[in-house]
Amino acid sequence: MRTAEIDMAISVDPSDIDDFLSNAAWAVRSTYHTVLRASPGAAIFGRDMLFDIPYIADWTKIGEYRQHQTDRNTARENKSRVEWDYKVGEKVLLRKDGILRKGETKYQKDPWTITQVHTNGTIRIQCGTKSERLNIRRVTPFFEE
Repeated sequence: MRTAEIDMAISVDPSDIDDFLSNAAWAVRSTYHTVLRASPGAAIFGRDMLFDIPYIADWTKIGEYRQHQTDRNTARENKSRVEWDYKVGEKVLLRKDGILRKGETKYQKDPWTITQVHTNGTIRIQCGTKSERLNIRRVTPFFEE
């Protein structure tokens, strides 16, 4: 059953909503999850949701795999990061959000001044009267020519 059928109906019978919710719940429980390497239903109930096959989840292995994915993603993100020790008073360029047009630079043209450096990897920057606290991954050091 699709939600469009409920939206287009002149009147909705409560049993239609019950059917839809039970179908949606079954779909969530039976969809394969790449991190678990099983469906959530199989991991929780110990049986496959489609076939009568037992499933034993190795939670230690699942946790190690998730940690491996996290470490790999962090290394990939840090590869493009400029190693820099930010200090109060230095200038940085702020990265633009969203999709950029062809030929458009990914950093804003006006430099921001650092007003505070926090120990959790964030800084407070200011440009004119505007002040923001953000992660250091969103900025790059600005070098005046």
